[in-house]
Amino acid sequence: MGMKTPMINSAAEKIAYNQDLLTQILLRLPTKSLIKFKSVSKLWQFIISDPDFCLSHTRHHHRNGFLSPTALLLKGDRFSPPSEFSIVPLKHYSKVPFFHYIPDSHVKILQSCNGLLLCESYRQSYLICNPTTKKFRRIYCPSNSAYNFISKCFVSFAFDPLTSPDYRIICIWESYREPCKFNLDLYSSKTGSWDLCIVSFEVDEDEQEIELNNGVFCNGRIHWCGYGEESLYFDVEKECLETMPMALPSRMDAPETCRYFSESRGVLYVAVTYCMSVCLEFDVFEMARDYSEWNWKKRVNVGDAVKAFPELELGCIEYYPGFSGVCIIGSEKQEEPMVVVWADGKIISFDFRQGAWKMLYDLGPGIKIGSLYLGEDDHLHYELFHAYQYFENLSCL
Repeated sequence: MGMKTPMINSAAEKIAYNQDLLTQILLRLPTKSLIKFKSVSKLWQFIISDPDFCLSHTRHHHRNGFLSPTALLLKGDRFSPPSEFSIVPLKHYSKVPFFHYIPDSHVKILQSCNGLLLCESYRQSYLICNPTTKKFRRIYCPSNSAYNFISKCFVSFAFDPLTSPDYRIICIWESYREPCKFNLDLYSSKTGSWDLCIVSFEVDEDEQEIELNNGVFCNGRIHWCGYGEESLYFDVEKECLETMPMALPSRMDAPETCRYFSESRGVLYVAVTYCMSVCLEFDVFEMARDYSEWNWKKRVNVGDAVKAFPELELGCIEYYPGFSGVCIIGSEKQEEPMVVVWADGKIISFDFRQGAWKMLYDLGPGIKIGSLYLGEDDHLHYELFHAYQYFENLSCL
């Protein structure tokens, strides 16, 4: 063994100081390992911190043209301390304190997009965050005199590192001076500036049934869920608004309570809950690839999960569901997605292919999501909670 040691050391030294070979090796390592390996040497830090390497690493780890989520972030609709949310690991356990590096005391997650998060700060600004690298950039709305008269403002986010390292922020606003008329401003990280009023459109006051506050990025477009016959999407490259059908095939004879709008691997989904005396079911609809119509996919009964997990206490009260945070995510090894639901402090998932429930994660005892804002008599799912997909990567801001 002693005779081989110099040869081994020599080979290791050749690799360590061969930047091209070292780069090819590092590209194949997990993201978390690269964060730690920055401290190995100045050369390693230089390679791993290089924006071109960061982009190449992200693109190297896609599967069939899509990134796989590492975790889910569960958070309510309110502004809250950065610590008041929970992380649900999908691949491995993570102890990362996601927002400890942000100086703002209260933030609100607006959107997750392929590894970056769009957050709103109580300080009247927006934050683009990469929890993996613990970096963030603060973005302010454009300096426009019209913003002094804004009555409504909705912000969305578009980012796909598999096609471009740049991201866009879309700001749609309405002025007191011109009610029902909306203007769209577009921010580009490439230029670091806003293009103002690139699109304007009007919506009848009686027909404002589009949720412009919950944008979903998919196929190079920002989509908004609606409750009428049609909704809107914004084509980021063409910089234009288009309509898409929003009428869903009627599946249950009961009023709707909520629509959970999400995407997985290039397909749009809507999960619909209903106002019923005992609400444990919801329908899942899937958008056709050509955006021609919505198709019913499955009725999911959360009550069936109790058969698999008797310890679940759904705690339903009349006309309020015993679950929240419905999210559709891609399965890493299967083409069919799975439905993720938060119920009784536990994260459970329904596999479309197997038709079975699975326990993903138990948040454990103690304060549960949003409980800081609940009264003694409030039900845990009074407040609407969202599940934001998190993708571990090195994307630069």
